[in-house]
Amino acid sequence: MQRFAVGLLILSVALFAGCSSTSVLVPHAVALVPETTTVPETELLDLSIVVFDPGVPEGEIDKETLEELIDGGTFVHIRRTEARFMAVQLKDTLQKSGHWGAVWVTPQDSLSADINISAEIIESDGSRVRLQVLANDSTGKIWLNDEYGMETAAVAYNRQRYPDLDPYQDVFNSIANDLAAVKRGLSSAQAENIRTVSQVRFAGEFSPEAFGDYVHRNRRNGTYELQRLPAPGDPQFERTLLVRDREHLFIETLNEHYVDFYQDSRESYDGWREFAREESIAIRELQSSARWRTGLGVATILASVVYGATNDGSFNERVLRDALMYVGVDMIRTGRMRRQEKQLHTASLEELSASFDDEVKPMVVDIEGTQHRFTGTADVQYQEWRELLRELYISETGFVPEVEIYTESIPEVVDELESPLIKIVSLEGDNQSE
Repeated sequence: MQRFAVGLLILSVALFAGCSSTSVLVPHAVALVPETTTVPETELLDLSIVVFDPGVPEGEIDKETLEELIDGGTFVHIRRTEARFMAVQLKDTLQKSGHWGAVWVTPQDSLSADINISAEIIESDGSRVRLQVLANDSTGKIWLNDEYGMETAAVAYNRQRYPDLDPYQDVFNSIANDLAAVKRGLSSAQAENIRTVSQVRFAGEFSPEAFGDYVHRNRRNGTYELQRLPAPGDPQFERTLLVRDREHLFIETLNEHYVDFYQDSRESYDGWREFAREESIAIRELQSSARWRTGLGVATILASVVYGATNDGSFNERVLRDALMYVGVDMIRTGRMRRQEKQLHTASLEELSASFDDEVKPMVVDIEGTQHRFTGTADVQYQEWRELLRELYISETGFVPEVEIYTESIPEVVDELESPLIKIVSLEGDNQSE
């Protein structure tokens, strides 16, 4: 029995020593596959990337739920920041690939785009990232519905060595490459059909009485099929295309807000991720260490009890028994301390994350001297714009013949225009939190 007790202790120590392992991670192992041929205009598809789902509840979160999220390594403010940041990063990656027409970040799915991409952040702690990505085109065909993930190497955060590469770049490259692979499988006719369906579906939204039945939705599989096409030169259809152009311009202006946020937050976010990577690895090690120390402590106490019950009570054997008991109790105590240390780490990350909340600048649309001011979140501003666009389409026979769009740095008053056009500007004052 004495040998059993000692053997139990040795086995416990061996298991504890072997509970951790290291692996060599190669940074930026996935190369972006570029377009090498000239794509005809009729085959260029426009992409809308919906701001990512952060994977946390919207609005105010009760204390209990918030504590559960933090305990699981999810920080609400950081996630909401990442939802916008990652969407812009994917946008830049897709643009660099050269496979697409316009690429936008939008608050929601857009009929102005030929392909809509959405993603949910499942995990992101600087060390690991996992995204659930869905992409479908205007015909309802699903291009992607997969999970993408990776584990970062410490050297990936070295900006001197990798100045233009995001630490998560392999994930974005993988998504871009998979989308390009689907696109390469399209025929010219299929690509052109996607563009046409996009245009007709948009026309059907703004003028359902005229074009609502031009596209049929198959309820079994959710796909959209063209039933017929507008007549060449149809003035009403041409009007909807002008409205669609205005929609594109508004989205492009809205994108300036996302890009500005991306540029402003990049340095801080990279710093947070690098810190979070170290912290998340340390937390996982602490969790493992705490569990193993507690288990080893119990095993050691058990060994001391077994040893004490089977020896003859000599002084040396009592000393060994008491030593085993002390070591066991100390391991349980240090295991508890390590769990408390983990809680301190997570609390420090939550405090850091509170500074990442973003604000969206109000925008002003000037239509022949009449100003329309949009405030609130990007989603709210986009909804208000679409309502205004629909009103203009219904009320104006010829709509607005000319459009100009630009941003200004802190304008309080928008100058009147000499000619009838739409002007969209951003105001930096009176921001509202997103």
